[in-house]
Amino acid sequence: MEQCGRSSHVQPGRSPREDLRRPRYRALEEGTRRHQTGIHNTGGADPSVHPHHRKGSSMSNDITHSGGSELALGSDQTFWTPNQRAVLAQLGVQRASDEDLAVFFHQSQRTGLDPFAKQIYMIERQGKQTIQTGIDGFRLIARRTIDRTKEDFGYRPTLWCGRDGQWRDVWLEKEPPAAAKVIVIRGGQEFDAIALFDSYAGKKRDGNLNSMWSTQGAHMIAKCAEALALRKAFPQDLSGLYTADEMQQADNSQVVQSQVQRPRTTQQHQRVQSAPEPKAEPSGRDWLAELDQCATAQNIRDLWKACADAGELTDDLKAAFTSAGTALTAAQNQPQNETEVVEGVLIDEQGEIHNEQGAA
Repeated sequence: MEQCGRSSHVQPGRSPREDLRRPRYRALEEGTRRHQTGIHNTGGADPSVHPHHRKGSSMSNDITHSGGSELALGSDQTFWTPNQRAVLAQLGVQRASDEDLAVFFHQSQRTGLDPFAKQIYMIERQGKQTIQTGIDGFRLIARRTIDRTKEDFGYRPTLWCGRDGQWRDVWLEKEPPAAAKVIVIRGGQEFDAIALFDSYAGKKRDGNLNSMWSTQGAHMIAKCAEALALRKAFPQDLSGLYTADEMQQADNSQVVQSQVQRPRTTQQHQRVQSAPEPKAEPSGRDWLAELDQCATAQNIRDLWKACADAGELTDDLKAAFTSAGTALTAAQNQPQNETEVVEGVLIDEQGEIHNEQGAA
């Protein structure tokens, strides 16, 4: 018998209803599979090959999970691509040299941190490039290493020390602690580190603590101590890397110099201006006796200058030089067989002899 409205072509062993519903289920299953895997095979293309990746190349799972982005670091890369360099320039490393960029690329690839997600970045301080990350980046690197080595990993409770030298497992005071201590456990071995607050606290240009260090000092110094301990526990993975919290103190040297050196320079300048000039050693010369030996006005000028350079030109010597210069000039200008009085001859501070009109 034929059922009304249904096909009579039924495969053996299947009911008509099961046979009608199966194609739709197959279509739904296929659509679900494509949606979950993100594969849309059109035009016969191989869905396993991404258009931005070379066939046969593989991406490192430790580096990025960007799904084929042009910014993704490939395991076969040896340097930044032009697109990656352009984005890095927008992130603030446009002044970095190729050598600095090569080191940054190596650290990004070695640590598996994504520079474009700001997990790791390079910053210039006092003309030198420094590679930095956050404490979360340190924790991620440590966790990946432990997952690979299958070692034990953990922490002892963080401790803070007050100015009284007492360690506490919680900090409740308003003033910041003097230090923090963190112990990292790896493979049954403990790696401890102590960070002093004054050595790492970030400051503003006026020398006061910046916002984070003034309000969350205990938390900030604990992160610095943790970074120190993690670097000791994972030297091969974290060598050459520093957290941003650790490096805030690097900016303090410029603040201290701007506050201390300028006033000190002003004080030194004032002391130089107000300090009396050191007395020179006596020359031992008899200036009046040498003045009597001067035969020309030029001799008097030279003697005046030598006396002044020796710091021994007193008012009495000035008067003697002037008188001698006046007499010598009068004698030189006096015609033979005539007597003429020359008045108004002056010798200036440089030993120049002038007449009353001021001409030398």
